Amino acid sequence: MGVFAAALALLASGCGQVARLDNPMLLRDTDPETAEKVARRILTELRFEVEYPPARKGELATRPLTGASWFEFWREDTVGNDQRLEASLHTVRRRVALAVKPTEKGSEVFVKVVKERLSAPGTGPEGIGEAYSLYEYDDISELKRLEELDPSRFRWTGVDRDDRLEQRILWRILKSLQLAAPNP
Repeated sequence: MGVFAAALALLASGCGQVARLDNPMLLRDTDPETAEKVARRILTELRFEVEYPPARKGELATRPLTGASWFEFWREDTVGNDQRLEASLHTVRRRVALAVKPTEKGSEVFVKVVKERLSAPGTGPEGIGEAYSLYEYDDISELKRLEELDPSRFRWTGVDRDDRLEQRILWRILKSLQLAAPNP
């Protein structure tokens, strides 16, 4: 039992990390069309909606996807327990931009994931005394007139790039291409 607990503690602390891939990642002997097709499939499997038509050949962009919360354990678009907790406490979304370029030896794939958080400044109670007033409205039509609920007060603020999701996408592309490669 002690060995199991130690292994679990090592994995939880991050010691079970896999090697990092270069971003952009070189895919030897893979033509850009195949790499783009695989990348599109991976993004769809992660529940991202790819925008059509693409801006340019070899470039993919997704619509924003709200991050998976703690209770959506089947979703893979949120990597790490800390990010799942963050998505459970805040409204977080991610957008993916992916570019596939031809090279002399195959193709190169670049992935950029941008994470944003919904900001609603000044909409919450300013003190404990005001918190009780949140529940005093019985008529929903009166709530609709409140300035606090005006959608123009909410905005998405950029947090940072999501390096862990970028790595997950690159690993899944690489794994998918290796499984599809014929054995010599």
